[in-house]
Amino acid sequence: MEYLLVMSLSGSTMTGIHLLLRRLLKDKICARSFDLLARVAILYYLIPLPCLKKHYIAVIRVLRPEGSLEISRVPLTWRNHIVHAEGTMHVNIFAAIQTAAIIVWLLGICLLLAGQVAEYLYLARLAVKYANRIMTSEQKTFLDAWKKQYRIRRRVFLYEATAEEGTMTFGFLYPVIVCSRKMTSREAELLVRHELVHIKRMDAMWKLFMQAAVMLHWCNPMVWMLYRDFEQVCECSCDEIVMRDKSKEEVKEYLRLMVDEAREKKTETVSLRWKSGFGGEAQKIKEGMENLLKMRKWNRVAAITLVAALTFANSMTVFAYRGGLEREIAEETSTEEADEMVESDTFLFVPEGTDEEAVEDLKQAEMPEIVQEFMYDRQFVDEEGNIYPIAEDDEIEPYCNHTFVSGTGYDHIKQSGGGCKIIEFKAQRCSKCGYVIQGETICTLTYVNCPH
Repeated sequence: MEYLLVMSLSGSTMTGIHLLLRRLLKDKICARSFDLLARVAILYYLIPLPCLKKHYIAVIRVLRPEGSLEISRVPLTWRNHIVHAEGTMHVNIFAAIQTAAIIVWLLGICLLLAGQVAEYLYLARLAVKYANRIMTSEQKTFLDAWKKQYRIRRRVFLYEATAEEGTMTFGFLYPVIVCSRKMTSREAELLVRHELVHIKRMDAMWKLFMQAAVMLHWCNPMVWMLYRDFEQVCECSCDEIVMRDKSKEEVKEYLRLMVDEAREKKTETVSLRWKSGFGGEAQKIKEGMENLLKMRKWNRVAAITLVAALTFANSMTVFAYRGGLEREIAEETSTEEADEMVESDTFLFVPEGTDEEAVEDLKQAEMPEIVQEFMYDRQFVDEEGNIYPIAEDDEIEPYCNHTFVSGTGYDHIKQSGGGCKIIEFKAQRCSKCGYVIQGETICTLTYVNCPH
């Protein structure tokens, strides 16, 4: 879930940049630059950038010596903390909360997906209506001429629309253009050129990517803002390409066609995310007309440089991802110890190459001391401070009528390298036979050098 949050953060940052530049520089930068920036924002919503974090760190370590990285205590309270012990997975509260959030997120996706399936089925029925049609020689000649001009090698179909349908393109692998004008007219030329530009730029695929981003991040309002704006900049940038190097009279002719097509257009039955269309809402048409009348020059190098710089700067959000902590522990570790590890709130991070003495000094300084004398490796201390060895099971007197007293038990475990581990736990001991019942673990401390 944290990967998804960082993806959403990265996409929202780029979306904010895109919308801000659109507001401030709308009259100075052409729509194709904004269209390119919007597509980068879509990719940020879909690509899990946190997977690049290790590569960024590798580069930083090349530029900066490893020894300069400091030892730090990593907080675990708001981080996935998972401990694997004896085939069982133990998780902390934060991981459990994220699991619940994932369930809610999946329910939202299912609801959105149901709506998309309904729209797709309608489009499929529309496609079937044209499936058995055959292009006339006039339509084929007309289409091939413009495909050659735009250098489109994909197989494209062109048909005349029925009375209730406007000009649109649907399909990705084998696009179908439905034109609302007669093929011999000037209007048909402009409309088909507009749709061929959509096909050349694979706008149908990008709109599917946009819809995928909306479904993944449906609870993020920024992705909905990008969704609405992307449709507009996509259409405006397409208009710019069609009208590139055209005279003012040709631009005005194109603008009149935009208005006529929108006026004749019936109620939308399939949303633009499943197709490309000509015309649209009044406000969008107005913006498209204003954009064409200004016709700002497209500077490919400047646009790509700007987008690349913003993309790299925004990729730094990968460091906002805090990787989960997973630990494999020894098989002999008890369930109580594993649960205690999961509930711990800090973890000591030591970069590679750090001086061992510095690590030991830090651990000793931060390690709380158990003020307790150790006479035995396994001992019981009653409430009065008396110390008794914890007897093994075969040393216990059978058939004893136990009389228990409360106290604290300690296990002193020697480790390789001269260190040790102290496990403190609640316990009860029989005052007659010495039988000890081990209770809840109080704490576990590890010493690099055994002081006992």
